[in-house]
Amino acid sequence: MPKKNITKKELEIMLEEEKKKVEELERKLKEENDRSSTYWDRILRMQADFENYQKNMEKTMKEFERMSNERIIKDLLEDLENIERAMEYVKNRDNDLYVSLKLIRDHFLSTLEKYGLEIIETVGKRFDPYLHEAVMVEDGDQDNIVVEEFSRGYRLNGKVIKPSRVKVIRKR
Repeated sequence: MPKKNITKKELEIMLEEEKKKVEELERKLKEENDRSSTYWDRILRMQADFENYQKNMEKTMKEFERMSNERIIKDLLEDLENIERAMEYVKNRDNDLYVSLKLIRDHFLSTLEKYGLEIIETVGKRFDPYLHEAVMVEDGDQDNIVVEEFSRGYRLNGKVIKPSRVKVIRKR
């Protein structure tokens, strides 16, 4: 096959065509880079959204568990108080039954304490309307001191779930 001589003009035309192809390829490359960058940004946003979703779900589940525990523990407090009433009834009648009920009550209470239940201290303490409900007020020489507890109060993980019902001395 014989070699054909290319003229300068033909070479310039070929070079111009190749430049146009390169420019077209660069344009397509830029478009693809822009599209790729857009997709990458969307992926990063989706990943951040998913991480936020996971954190929110974890927080929601913990709150749901806390609320469920609170409802169950409130219901169980009635059983605890019934055991204590039974203890009071048999205290001077049947010592063996009293000791058995006390063991059951102590175990029951320690189980509830594992889940964050605390007994609110009352007698001899300063009256606190966030912790105590004054059902009786008596005049005396001290001011706002609880002198008698009618019904025990409880906190669950720091939140009052049942205020203590108390008698308070008020200075006149």
